[in-house]
Amino acid sequence: MYLCNMLTSFRNRIGNYLLKRESATVRRNLRMVNLTHAKSIGIVYQLFDVPDYNQVMEFVTQLQHDHKEVKALGFVQHKNLINRFLPKLSYDFFSLNNINWFNKPVSDRVQDFISREFDLLIDLTLNEHLPLKYIVGLSKARCKVGRFSNENARYYDLMIKIQPMTALREYISQVKHYLTIIKTDE
Repeated sequence: MYLCNMLTSFRNRIGNYLLKRESATVRRNLRMVNLTHAKSIGIVYQLFDVPDYNQVMEFVTQLQHDHKEVKALGFVQHKNLINRFLPKLSYDFFSLNNINWFNKPVSDRVQDFISREFDLLIDLTLNEHLPLKYIVGLSKARCKVGRFSNENARYYDLMIKIQPMTALREYISQVKHYLTIIKTDE
């Protein structure tokens, strides 16, 4: 067990180092955007179960109802995608099979997502997750929003502080609230 934890820690340290190095070369058109003015929105999230998926679907549907172009990318914590989480029009997924030894995502779906210049990129992960942090760190999105932590400061333009046991539904509510009231030059 100790050796396994040491190996995981080593892999994460190397992965974080590589992410910092790669993210330093990312060029993007940084601009603070609120939810009202955003036309294209990318969402990344960790998918544990069907209720999480339903909450993200509800959020995506609300945004699409407001005439936003939305693309959601979820990480499934399995080697193979479960049938109910197969890619759909606005949803893509990747799994453990799509990350390398240093936890960097290495699939075409992920690369396509990273290269899109979303007006907003919203990270809905509630804990540290290196493969999703890679996506945020390398994304060309104009404005990146995510959960507050000292480690996340280099990757996000707006961070939202939440309590440790905050539920996904509450976090989504906080994201909507702050992205609605933020003032921009638009």
